Amino acid sequence: MTDYSTATVPARLTNLRDRMYGRYATTHAGVRDSTADSLVFRREILTYLPADRDIDIIDIGCGQGAIVRQLLDAGYLRARGVDISPEQVELAHRAGLGHAVDVGDAMSVLQAAGGVDAVIATDLFEHLTKPEVLTVCDAVHAGLREGGVLIARVPNAVSPFGGNYQHGDFTHETAFTARSARQVARTVGFTHVEILPCEPIVHGARSALRWAVWRALSGSLSVALAAETGVLRGHLFTQNILVVARRDGRRPNA
Repeated sequence: MTDYSTATVPARLTNLRDRMYGRYATTHAGVRDSTADSLVFRREILTYLPADRDIDIIDIGCGQGAIVRQLLDAGYLRARGVDISPEQVELAHRAGLGHAVDVGDAMSVLQAAGGVDAVIATDLFEHLTKPEVLTVCDAVHAGLREGGVLIARVPNAVSPFGGNYQHGDFTHETAFTARSARQVARTVGFTHVEILPCEPIVHGARSALRWAVWRALSGSLSVALAAETGVLRGHLFTQNILVVARRDGRRPNA
């Protein structure tokens, strides 16, 4: 959970973050499930990364370093992560990631990197205010090399359970829809943007049943929304959505 610039963050917000993130794992996040992390990594991260393993990757708001570990295990040995929560980073260090995960803020890391090939930001942007979201996204776009990719996961306010997810963490500031996430990405200069649902992952009989039930229910929601709006396609109802944005070298608004 990474802040963007202590110079322009109100003191009350800085104090809230210091207090909440100081014990974030204890009070909210718990300890990560490595099995679930592996499934999510293969579907939501690995699919969208370059096949070349010799690239620079930064996971901003990396938490306990679950994705960094998956990246290293997959052969991306120049992957590293940063998080503002000392407790989360300490757990990463205890898990053997002391060489790859540090306490810090996204802006400083991106500015110091001198260009990276991929930025990962899962469950980060909802922790930022709207001005902060734009500022960090500007820094990500500027910090990516041409052809680089941002892979972000954010809460989906269109989901029937979006409120439960958004307000289930007291540190959440901002919610997104597919449309607003695309709007942000395009505003900072990304011209190739995909917005994808984070559907249940099938990895056995029980998860297959869950997926089938979810598909039926989401289909009903699509019909209801299409009846109201007249738009038949493109409705996403998952609690989270994935944003995959690629930098093509053009300036914002060019």
